Amino acid sequence: MLITQTGYPLNFIQEEPATYVACHDRTWIFKFFSPKVKLHYIVRAERHSHEFFAIKFYAKKHKRSDRKYNIVINKGDVANILVTCAKAIPYILTDYPNASFGFIGSRTIDPYSNKVEGYANNQRYKLYKYHIPQLIGDQVFVHTAYKKASAYSLINKNVGDTKKYEKKVKSIIVNHYENILDIE
Repeated sequence: MLITQTGYPLNFIQEEPATYVACHDRTWIFKFFSPKVKLHYIVRAERHSHEFFAIKFYAKKHKRSDRKYNIVINKGDVANILVTCAKAIPYILTDYPNASFGFIGSRTIDPYSNKVEGYANNQRYKLYKYHIPQLIGDQVFVHTAYKKASAYSLINKNVGDTKKYEKKVKSIIVNHYENILDIE
């Protein structure tokens, strides 16, 4: 199945310094609205060392939740939401042409169904692994999936030695995202 959705308009809100964590130095914040699920979403692109950006998103109504990245909305608009989140990539590449990107599949924690998903090969990771290659080709990026860490990276070919750079990205992921212990 190829993605045929075009997503929604992604609006840049602000760029801000990261003041509450040591793992990244700046954050680009975007927002969009999904008319299908009738929810506003926040997209965060967090810049780490080596111009590696972690792309994260959550429903705005969960902004204050400690588990905002773990909550599944499950209303059937996944492709449009991923397409819209991916629109942050060309925006960032304008100022950082050597930037690389990553998506970490947060595990589902649902107290209503009493479901706590494992860290490896979780449902969000499976969506990223399936949809991201369809959204973003391989002309600019080397795509790498890390099943055990539920992580997906887009290594910019402009960095030169992509294997060496990938080791740096693995280190960033392991050292700055809790509960990710093993990346292959």
